[in-house]
Amino acid sequence: MKKSELISKIRDLAKNIYANRTNQPIEPSPYPVMDKFPSLKDIMDDLFNFQYEPFVKEIQWVAPKPTTFRVILINDGYFYLEYLGENPSGQSLYKAKIEGKTYYLESIPEQQKASESINRLLRYAKPETLEEPKLETPEESPATEPEGGEEPGLEAPEESPA
Repeated sequence: MKKSELISKIRDLAKNIYANRTNQPIEPSPYPVMDKFPSLKDIMDDLFNFQYEPFVKEIQWVAPKPTTFRVILINDGYFYLEYLGENPSGQSLYKAKIEGKTYYLESIPEQQKASESINRLLRYAKPETLEEPKLETPEESPATEPEGGEEPGLEAPEESPA
């Protein structure tokens, strides 16, 4: 095989491989902020045991420095995740603020405590809106008697002219 034939075959193979990779459809992420911050997906996987999508309504980027995210749950509860940077080994470090408590998510016991707090948040029922009792006017009240002392629904017979 000549050098030019080898180069031609490598080009053809590279074109085929590249064409197959670029034609695959890319699924849009349900949380666009995760596309900008890939380490956020890793920490969400750790906190929710790889099952966060059914329980998370939205993830908002609320502050640039320190980078802070608000995670809104399906029952409108929420908690905050704060990016702290990377440790010397290159692992992203996060801090979670849940129900007024702070959890440093670099250790497994702290992650488990944070997951338990998220569990408690998810167990809270969605608050019902309280409606004020409707006041009845005397016209609408069934307890009032109509004028003339007659029962409702009974009409006096009409007199026929004789």
